Formats: sequence, C-alpha cells, structure tokens
Amino acid sequence: MMVKKVILPSKVADSLLEMAKLAYPLEMLALLRGKKKGDGVYIEELLFAPLSEHSGSSVYFRLDLLPMDFTIVGLAHSHPSGIPKPSLDDLYNFIGRVMLILIPPFSSYRDIYAFNSDGKSLSIVIEP
Repeated sequence: MMVKKVILPSKVADSLLEMAKLAYPLEMLALLRGKKKGDGVYIEELLFAPLSEHSGSSVYFRLDLLPMDFTIVGLAHSHPSGIPKPSLDDLYNFIGRVMLILIPPFSSYRDIYAFNSDGKSLSIVIEP
C-alpha cells in the first residue's frame, strides 16, 4: 500500500519547527525515526545526522556514517528560501519513505510539508 500521509505527534512537530527556527538562516536537517502504519508513516522521534554541514541553500551529511537502523523512515529539512517543494537534489538524495520540508517563519504546523520519493505531496496529521 502506498504512503498517503505522515502522522506527527505535536511534540515532534514542535521540535522540528524549533530546530528550523534556531538554524535559520541555515538549513536544518533531522533523520526521522518511525514506522509504517496502514497508509501512513508514524514519526516517533528525531535523530541528528552524523557530521552534517549546513549552509543557507543546502545541508549535507555522511551517509556512510548512518547507523544500520531500519526504523529511519525519512528526512526532515528546512528551506530558508521559503520554497515548500523538494529540489532535484532533495529527490536525488531521498532516504526512506517520506521527506518533510519546513519553511519560514517556522511558527505553525502549516509551515511543514510532506512528500514521497516521487515529490508528490502527502497529507500531514498532527496528533496531540
């Protein structure tokens, strides 16, 4: 079954928004740990990417240093430019099942966007 939605507990969504806000004007990056649930992906927690390098237009990390962790279901990163769509680089470096992109002002859940590996939008469900 295809993934149609991303389920984010509010504490995870709040953490992502705060991380993006603190990193601004640089990009922020987090690994998403979770599991597939029906037609959705449930995000349980955030992990820091190993030796990540951040700039205003990109963020890189050492893929070879990722742990063998099959609970990593995707990546979240910010787009300080405010463009809420994955770039070709984003899609080329896609990991897992979902990608979250956060855009300024990083002040509400409406600033979080979800995509699959084809760059198609997914709905986001925020749980209390």
